[in-house]
Amino acid sequence: MKNNHKAMGSKSLFIVLIFLSVFLVQCTKPTTIGGDLVNASELNFGSTDTLPIKVTTIKSTDSLRSFIYSSLPFALSRYYLGQLEDPVFGLNTAEIIAQYGPYPGTYASTFAGATVDSVVLTLILDSSGFYGDNAAMQSLAVARLSDPLRLDTSFYTFQDFATEPGLVGEMTNFVPNLSKRMLVITPDSSVIDTNSAYLRIPLDNSLGQEILAYDSLDFAEVNNFAEKFRGIKIYSSTSSPSMMAVKLDATYSEIDIYYHTATEDSLVFPIHALSGYSATDRQTQDYTGSFVEPYIGSENDSLFFMQSMGGLNLEVNLPDLSSLGNIIVNKAILEFTLESLSFDDTLVYKGLSQVILKDTSNAFVLDVSQVLNIGGGLPVFGGKPKIVVRDGEAREVVQMNISSLMQEVYYGNVSNKVFVKPTLEISQLGRFVIQGFTGDKKWQPKLYLNYTNQN
Repeated sequence: MKNNHKAMGSKSLFIVLIFLSVFLVQCTKPTTIGGDLVNASELNFGSTDTLPIKVTTIKSTDSLRSFIYSSLPFALSRYYLGQLEDPVFGLNTAEIIAQYGPYPGTYASTFAGATVDSVVLTLILDSSGFYGDNAAMQSLAVARLSDPLRLDTSFYTFQDFATEPGLVGEMTNFVPNLSKRMLVITPDSSVIDTNSAYLRIPLDNSLGQEILAYDSLDFAEVNNFAEKFRGIKIYSSTSSPSMMAVKLDATYSEIDIYYHTATEDSLVFPIHALSGYSATDRQTQDYTGSFVEPYIGSENDSLFFMQSMGGLNLEVNLPDLSSLGNIIVNKAILEFTLESLSFDDTLVYKGLSQVILKDTSNAFVLDVSQVLNIGGGLPVFGGKPKIVVRDGEAREVVQMNISSLMQEVYYGNVSNKVFVKPTLEISQLGRFVIQGFTGDKKWQPKLYLNYTNQN
C-alpha cells in the first residue's frame, strides 16, 4: 500500500507541474490592463486657460439665519455691533436685538420693598472679532423693544424690530479698552478674573424698578417674563471706522439690577440673554456714494468685490465646454486675484478667511459637498488666499477646485451659473477687492482646465 501511495503522489505532482508550466507560458504574453476598455494610444490630453467666464458683483439675496429655534436653540458665536464706515464698501451696520430674563424657576418670590440703586447692562467683548480701527470712538444707545421676540421662531439678519419711544440707556464717545479685564467679586469676597474685556452701560433705574415689581409667576416662567419685558435693541448712534463684537452667551454678559431693602444692602438681581430667550444680530449695508457702488451689477468690470454680513457676492457664469469635443474633466481650477487699492488699508480692513461656491438653489456645489461628505474638509476645495509667483511677480490669489462641477456642467446636469460667497457670512467680518478683466492677463479671473479628449 505504501508503494501505491508513493506512485500516486508522483503522478499527481507530475500533473500539477504540467499545469503550472502551461500557465506560466501563457502569462509571459504581455497584456495591457484595461486595454479592452480604452485604447491608450487614442487618448488626447489637453489644457486651456482661455475659455471665457463672466463675473458680476451682486448684492446677496440670501436670508441668513441668526437664531434657529429648536429643542437645542442655535445662537451665534459672536454678535456684531456698530456702524462701520468702510472706505471702499460704504456703511455696514450691525444691531443686537435680544431678550433678557432670569434663569427659569430661579426666582419664585417677589421683591417686596426693594428699592433700585442702579441698573447696568454688561456686554462681554470678543476682542478677536473686532474689525477695523479698534482705537476709533464709539457711541451706543439702548432702546426697549415694543415688538415681541417669539420664543418659538427662527430669526434672520435682515429682520428689524420696533422699539418704544426714547432710550433706556446710552454710552457716548468712548474707546473700547480691549486690554481691560472684568474682575468679579463674589458674595464671599473672592475675586474672579473673567479674562474678558467688557462694556458697562448704565440703564434707567425705572426699568429695574418695573422688573422687580413683576409677579412671582413672571419670574417662574420664561414666556411670562418675556411677555412683560420684551427685550432691548443695542445699536450705535454714530458711525466709525470700527465694528465691535460681543459674546451674548458669556458668563456675566447680563443686565444687573442693584437694589436694597429695609434690612439688606448691596443686593443684585441678574437677568441674562440666551438662557432660554431669543437674540438676533441685524446686519445691513448702504452703498450710497461709496467707491463700490458703480461696480455693483456691472459684468466683467475692472474690479470685483466680496464681503461678509450678507453683503456683496460674485455671480460667475462658467464656460460651455462643448467646443472641446468628447471630454473627461481631469482638473478644473477657478482663480481670482486679490487687488489692493491705493487708498485702502488691508491691515485694518482684513480679507475673508475663505470663500465657497453655491449653486442657484443656494446649495453647495458638488465639489464642496463631496469633500464635506468624505471628510476631506474644505482645504481640499480651496477658497483660501495664498501667494502665487508668476514671471517673478508674487500676488495673492484664491483658487477653487471645481473639477466635478465642470464635468456636470459639460453633461448639462447642472446650471453653469454659480455664486462665490464667504464661508462665514455672519460670524466673521472680512472683504475682498478682486482684479477684474483689465491689466495683466495672467492675473485676471480665469478657469484652468485639464481634460482628456476621447474623440
